[in-house]
Amino acid sequence: MIGTTIPFGKHQGKTLPQIVIDDPDWFFWILPRLYGQLKIEADDLARKASKIKITRKNPRKWLVEFRFAHGKRFCGFDIVRADSFMEPKWSIRLPYLDLRLLWSHKVYDKKGYKNLVRDFRRLYFDGRNLTKRRCEVFFGNGDNFL
Repeated sequence: MIGTTIPFGKHQGKTLPQIVIDDPDWFFWILPRLYGQLKIEADDLARKASKIKITRKNPRKWLVEFRFAHGKRFCGFDIVRADSFMEPKWSIRLPYLDLRLLWSHKVYDKKGYKNLVRDFRRLYFDGRNLTKRRCEVFFGNGDNFL
């Protein structure tokens, strides 16, 4: 997948896969304002970013746990065993990673999205830098999504 380069705004010159990983808050904010070919690519990318497969053997035995402090502030996520204890008051579990979850939980949360990107990078990219090529290869591989 080679994404279209954004011709405007603070991410001018970046591709959509770079933006959805680098600044998902901005990506989901701008999504309803896009049109044309850019809108088509962004909608496809948003669909993928909302259903990222768990990177473990036997993925049915694992869940993505999103953790919140005091029910509001997003702290981060991890991949946990499905049968492990969960504090339902402070956590949400899904059978996939949803980069859009924060947007539906709290419209503007820059610190929360920084935590999301930190954990995404740690768990899906082994802590390596999120280069343009890595972002495009990840979102270009259909096996990464449900």
